[in-house]
Amino acid sequence: MKKILAVTGIRSEYFILQPVFEEFVSKKDVCLKVVVTGAHLSPVHGYTYKLIERDGYDIIKLENLLSSDFLSGRCKSLGIQIMGLTDIVVRENPDWLLVLGDREESIATAIVGTYLNIPVAHICGGDRVVGNIDDSVRHAVTKLAHLHFPVTRENGERILKMGEEPWRVHVVGNPALDSIRKQPDLSFDCINKKLGTDLKENTSFILLIQHPLSSEVGQAGEQMRITLQAVSELGYYTIIIYPNSDAGSYEMIKVINEFEQKYDFIKAYKTLPRDIFVNLQRKTALLLGNSSSGILEAPFLKIPVVNVGNRQRQRQHSENIIFVPHDKEKIKEAINKAINDKEFINMCKNCSNPYGDGYSSKRIVDIVLNTPIDSKLLNKQIVY
Repeated sequence: MKKILAVTGIRSEYFILQPVFEEFVSKKDVCLKVVVTGAHLSPVHGYTYKLIERDGYDIIKLENLLSSDFLSGRCKSLGIQIMGLTDIVVRENPDWLLVLGDREESIATAIVGTYLNIPVAHICGGDRVVGNIDDSVRHAVTKLAHLHFPVTRENGERILKMGEEPWRVHVVGNPALDSIRKQPDLSFDCINKKLGTDLKENTSFILLIQHPLSSEVGQAGEQMRITLQAVSELGYYTIIIYPNSDAGSYEMIKVINEFEQKYDFIKAYKTLPRDIFVNLQRKTALLLGNSSSGILEAPFLKIPVVNVGNRQRQRQHSENIIFVPHDKEKIKEAINKAINDKEFINMCKNCSNPYGDGYSSKRIVDIVLNTPIDSKLLNKQIVY
């Protein structure tokens, strides 16, 4: 029996990890437990741990997120997380630790695993963005983790350039696509009933997800305001999902609430169930904001994306994305192009997808379970 201890701290991360969890659970000789931490346990962000419970996973709660909108709060929350996770890992004594991406739980898990001699499997390493602490965290996790599962060849090559041994690096694609592929289609009537919305099949709507940037925390609220000014002036029905728990998010939420109260065609939600979110992605005219969903998932769904600001810039992307600054008129121009430019819409429908085929989870699980846990795995060597 192999024991896997996975760690997740935010809804977007769980959306990518869930198909991998499902694949582990399908194995008779595997015990999976999930540490839920960070924003999952926050009422501001919708208590998303309940989604994980509802999916039937054996969860362990680790509260660490301070009620703070400052960068210092994120540092302190990370310290609490490392202390709590150390106790959990010592108690559970897993064979493997599994984590994804570039947030606090990623670096906390990698540090704890390395110091306790427990191998760490890391999904979504080797990626790059600009102007965000996530980049530095992601690469630090790579240097600590023992197996790497980048989602594109370019990202895998970047990991190799960091001096990692080639046998540790496995390009597998993005597991979020597995989840999208498996979700059944829901009708507009079903979505409207669950959300209390008034979406119509032949009327364009916008799906908006915008997060703060760690290097631009003081501007987060104003950046959200500019985006919503553009949306409000165009008048398209818009569904907003709250930003993540990073510093600056509280100011963004204040602005979102202000616009939602003022305009009846703007609807905001703390979080959404996976099936609803996927179907909104399938049906939306465009994804607006700066979410990684626009980079990782939109090419698979062939939908236009308007990415606002510096978040996600320099990240490997498809042709379906329009990058714009925090400028109201440029955002309006890009939205109109995404909704009305038939040539651009047709190009999006035929865009390339560098992020996999929707069958990544089985590759990840098979590699983890078939990798011997020995001194070769635990004692990392740099190749130069």
